[in-house]
Parts: sequence; C-alpha cells; structure tokens
Amino acid sequence: MNRHARQICGALANQKGLTLVELVVTIVVLGIVLLAVNNIFFSTTRLYGSTSVRAGQQMSARAGLSVMASELRTAGCDPSIPPAGIQGVLSAASDTVHVNADLDGDGAIATAEPSEDVTYFYDAGQLAVMRDPGTGPEVMIPDVTVFTFTYFDVDNQPLAVPLSAADCGRVRSIGMDITTETERGGQVTATTRISLRNG
Repeated sequence: MNRHARQICGALANQKGLTLVELVVTIVVLGIVLLAVNNIFFSTTRLYGSTSVRAGQQMSARAGLSVMASELRTAGCDPSIPPAGIQGVLSAASDTVHVNADLDGDGAIATAEPSEDVTYFYDAGQLAVMRDPGTGPEVMIPDVTVFTFTYFDVDNQPLAVPLSAADCGRVRSIGMDITTETERGGQVTATTRISLRNG
C-alpha cells in the first residue's frame, strides 16, 4: 500500500460516528421541536376555524337583521300615498311582531311575495328567528339563543309588552337585540334599532 492510501485509511480510522447516547438525545430534541410545531399548527387551525364560524355567525345575524329592518321600516302605509289607514304594527310582544306594509300603495294587503303581511318571531325550540309571510314560517337567522324586540313611542319611551291594540298604533321605532351561539364560534351579539318610516 502506498503512502497516500495509508494516510486516507488512517484519517478514516480516526473519525468517530455518533454514539447511541448522542443519537437518542438528537431524536428526543427533534421530537420536542416537532411536537411544538405540531401544537402551533393545530392551535392556528382551530383558531382559524372558530374565527371563520364566528364571522359566518355575524354575517348571518347582520343579513337577517338587515332584511327585518327593511320590512319593519316600511310597516303601515306611506302617508303621502292615499288611501291611508293601514296600521303598521298589528300585534307585538318581546319575541314577536306582526306588521302590515302597503308597499304598492293600492290600499290592500297582498300576501304573495313580496308579502305585505309579515310576522317575525323567535322560536326557542329551533333556536332561530323565523319569518312568516303568510305561507308558513321560514328560518331567518339560525343559532339564536336570545332575541328580544323593544318598542318605543314618539317620545322615545319604551312601551310595555305585550302591546295593547292602542299601543300598537303608538310604535314609532323598534329595537332588536340578538345573541347567536355555536360551539366553535362562541357567542355573538348584535343590537339595532329602526324607525318606522310611516309612523
């Protein structure tokens, strides 16, 4: 064997590999790092999921309240369009309101969509705010745990519920408080108040 080959063999013989202890320590450290990264990944995924559900809840509640507000706002008839005399709020309680709205100004209440005779109510059994246009109730806002109507007169004073027939005619604005809740999204609350255009 020549001198150069002996030097290479000697260099290789002097090199040491990993001991078993070093290998075990390396695997343990790598495992701890991977566990931490895994926990961060799953925590972020859970947070993203709950945030998405919560955003969906908020959008659903806001969209439902927006539709309700537009229908309740037009309750009654436009005083500038004869014939007048259609009462906007027919009956009202803390969890239900029944309104008429002469949308086309013909003096008659139509029940075909877009219905001019609508009832909104909270169904605690289905945990939903329902809309009944005269053809049967439909879910308007799901996952609702609390829903309350509040009625105010021209002086901005709350009226006692359930409203009497006389008090129904005194309603000038309606407040709505809603709480939706899902397991992943948590609890979301929203409050709005609308003035009756034809009050």
